[in-house]
Amino acid sequence: TLLLMLAWLPGSIAKYQAYGWNWPASNRSTEDLLQLPEWGQHWIRAAADLRENYPAFAVAVLLLAFTGGFTPITALAAAVFLAARLAHITACVAGVAWLRILTWSLGFLATLYLLFMALTALISF
Repeated sequence: TLLLMLAWLPGSIAKYQAYGWNWPASNRSTEDLLQLPEWGQHWIRAAADLRENYPAFAVAVLLLAFTGGFTPITALAAAVFLAARLAHITACVAGVAWLRILTWSLGFLATLYLLFMALTALISF
């Protein structure tokens, strides 16, 4: 959750560097503005991807907590999700496509596993 809460910050720094202080206080129109540096564009897309993938992970973890369904393997899957998402952001910003795809897939598979285990725990709850 902390990663999700802070993922916007580097993208905002890129926007500040490109657009200046007045842009955040404006209506945020990007018309006639300079293009963001490539690292800023990559970071913004990586943060958006995290926002898209985090809710399913959070629901799975909450269901596992609610049903008492945590096991050492589900804890490992949650850690894999976090490590994969950190590596995904790094791969996105660095522009390493194969690593970006691999880490996204790893995080997605960890989430699918957690959701399956949460469903199993919910059914037996």
